[in-house]
Amino acid sequence: MAIIGKIRKHSGLAVIIVGVAIAAFVIGDFGKKRTKGTNNIGTVNGEEIPYVEFSKKVEEAIEAQKQNSGNEKITDQETNATRESTWDLMVKQILMGDEYDKLGLTVSPEELFDQVQGKQPHRYILQYFKDPKTGQYDQALVINYLKNLDKMEAKARNQWLLFEKAIKDDRLEAKFNNLFSKAYYQPKAFLQKTYAQQAKTIKVRFVSPSVFTISDSLVKLTDADYQKFYDKNKGFFYNDEAYRDLDYVVFDVLPSQADRKRTAEDVALLYKDFLGTTEAVNFTSANSDSKADSNFMKKGSLPGQLDSIMFNSAVGTMVPPFEFNNVWYMGKLLAIQERPDSMDGSQILISYEGLGSEEIKRTKEQAKAKADSLLIVLKKNPEQFSNLAKIVSDYPSAKEDGGDLKWFTDGNPNFEPFFTAGMIMKPKEIKLIETRIGYAIFQVTNKTKPVKKVKSAVLTRAIEPSNQTFQDTYLLASTFAGQNKTSEAFEQAAIKAGLQKKQAANVKEMDYYIMGLPSAREMVKWAYAENTKVGEVSPVFDLSGKYAVAVLKKTADKGQQPLEAVKVNIEPSVKNYKKVELLSEQMKKDASGKDLYALAAKYNAKVDTTILTFSGYSRSALGREATVLGQIFTLKKGEFVGPLTGNFGAYCLVIDEINEPGAKEDFNYEKMQLQQAFGSKVSSLYSNLKKTAKIVDNRIRFF
Repeated sequence: MAIIGKIRKHSGLAVIIVGVAIAAFVIGDFGKKRTKGTNNIGTVNGEEIPYVEFSKKVEEAIEAQKQNSGNEKITDQETNATRESTWDLMVKQILMGDEYDKLGLTVSPEELFDQVQGKQPHRYILQYFKDPKTGQYDQALVINYLKNLDKMEAKARNQWLLFEKAIKDDRLEAKFNNLFSKAYYQPKAFLQKTYAQQAKTIKVRFVSPSVFTISDSLVKLTDADYQKFYDKNKGFFYNDEAYRDLDYVVFDVLPSQADRKRTAEDVALLYKDFLGTTEAVNFTSANSDSKADSNFMKKGSLPGQLDSIMFNSAVGTMVPPFEFNNVWYMGKLLAIQERPDSMDGSQILISYEGLGSEEIKRTKEQAKAKADSLLIVLKKNPEQFSNLAKIVSDYPSAKEDGGDLKWFTDGNPNFEPFFTAGMIMKPKEIKLIETRIGYAIFQVTNKTKPVKKVKSAVLTRAIEPSNQTFQDTYLLASTFAGQNKTSEAFEQAAIKAGLQKKQAANVKEMDYYIMGLPSAREMVKWAYAENTKVGEVSPVFDLSGKYAVAVLKKTADKGQQPLEAVKVNIEPSVKNYKKVELLSEQMKKDASGKDLYALAAKYNAKVDTTILTFSGYSRSALGREATVLGQIFTLKKGEFVGPLTGNFGAYCLVIDEINEPGAKEDFNYEKMQLQQAFGSKVSSLYSNLKKTAKIVDNRIRFF
């Protein structure tokens, strides 16, 4: 069992297995066809995700996360993130499961065994089974762990199975991606063509007058102009997700003068009781708004004037109440000591029955006797400390680290007995200490230089708004929402009331937070409700210590956006493109002489010279005009051309030089580059599958 303790303490395997397996824990064998129901969280290509099953997976993931983090509670933000990741994993399980089935992809038991215990194991195994001393993968750790697996509790065994499942799922995805990346082939003829295009250069002189020479008054946009621009750039008007744009104002609930006065009076009475108590620590623990810290503190660690008073006063000094950052403080100086910040040491643990380990059967008296005997031996031969720790210590990691505790800090509750004892011990001194897990023979190795520290009992009382203040603020917000029912009235009222109007753009359907607003889920759900219209003002939202009122400014659904939905946004671009067309028409009339310099003079422009490649790499304006470049590379030397109409300008030009590339037969390097470039795109396979899948997301109905 020692190897298990070693893995748990040093490699973090027990924790990591939980973390890696959360995905497997969430999705399990989800993805198999099941009976359809009416109460579902969504559908993926017609397959339903039942609400009950989804909720179960979320709860399982939350429990796994608690175990992984060691926390009994998780925040609302973490819960929401878990719902999001659970949904993503279940969708992926369905989509990828269908692809694996179609292709017949599997991971055999023999292959899985090889991935866990073979000569070239899976990256998860390589990552988490490392020797803590060398940092290198150690196959013996895997084998020993598996040998002891049947001795572990059921939960640990289940976690290992899920860890194996995570390895299996990763292998399936790798196989799927390899089918595409390894199937890439580029014929030599294509490589030669690409090389010729990329290596060929053309030197040109050109004139491109500024579009600002066309007055706005000359630009009359028609529906056809908008449609032409929209059709040309249609791909830019596709939304992968629906979104909403909101404006909102916030009504912060702040303590009133009456609240401040009431708190000050309460604090004054509390201080009188504080002066009379003989149990300062218990009094502050029972009456303070924040958890009392009874550790010794360095200078600069205490808030406000407490710091200077405590470090310049005698033990027993009382600090009267003072206000600092909306909190009242009072305190009492309990002790002053010169203490190190940290120390280093080692231990040999002699435990006894009843302290957690089922393997240890000795009594407390027997443990004490054994520890006393060892202490005598070690005081005579302290250099044997590490060797003896490896042989006799009951601490799980001692057989590998020789009982090394490493550096531990002042105030760490896990090392409090060692730190207290070490305060008066000299380096290399050995002492017997009783701890909550047995008798420890403790040796101090080193200590930092002692500094002055104080121990104090500090009581805090926050200045908080009363229930009446909450009611008054809510009434103010409710009146604002009730009297301003349109977007225009909302903006005018906000200005009149001195409220800062804030904007929340691209709010997604399952967003939980809006910038500056915690727990804004109800606001998001209101924005996505079927009966909420653009320009509508919301009711008041209670957002944990503040209230908010919003107005819906814009809606955009998933998929291709219609022209009318983007018309206002694209107007500047359409106008600019129209100017380019008008400029091109005008230049056509003025370029009849085919004289670049005369044309430049007429438009107060200049003749530029640049060298172009087919790939478009150029600092000039021509470098970003793909359509124009394509035309240029079909022209002959000395030919005057133009105007050519691009997206950003109109161009008249003359080709001065054409440099053809030399002959080339070896294209291995180019082939490798193209292969790598193609391989890097394989990671987008799943996102493309997801984009083309028919996914119905009903989560907003439930959360």
